[in-house]
Amino acid sequence: MKQSLRFAGLGIALVLGATLPGAAQTQHPVKHFSSGADVAAMIAEAKASGGNKNILIANDDGYPVMMEFRVKQTNASNHPTQSELVEVLEGSCVLITGGKLVNGTIEGGTSRPIAKGDYALIPSNTPHWFTNPQGLALMTIHMPVPAK
Repeated sequence: MKQSLRFAGLGIALVLGATLPGAAQTQHPVKHFSSGADVAAMIAEAKASGGNKNILIANDDGYPVMMEFRVKQTNASNHPTQSELVEVLEGSCVLITGGKLVNGTIEGGTSRPIAKGDYALIPSNTPHWFTNPQGLALMTIHMPVPAK
């Protein structure tokens, strides 16, 4: 079945239901609200750090919503049991989806530039890679889905 990347132009008021990728899950405190000013301060903190940084925006029952800041490219990922919703808060990159995950990169796949205001829904079990980050600040949430 062909996996597709979907963009939407709707704002997100409240999103619950994410888990972080990776073998070890980080425990986060319950946090039901972050203001726009809070998120702007998170981005400023990340910029000041000079590197990649993840900061908790909201969380309930172990389902964190993260602000991910990227100035350095990271490895490609694939989440077999999670779909990932991404909102670009600031900056830009090239998002590659599909293809084959090979040694932290993607062979094949579809490339598309994304920038502030763009949304992407990356279906579960879809390789994806945020390349060429230019001051990239993302809101991400990993939503559990049954394994395919």
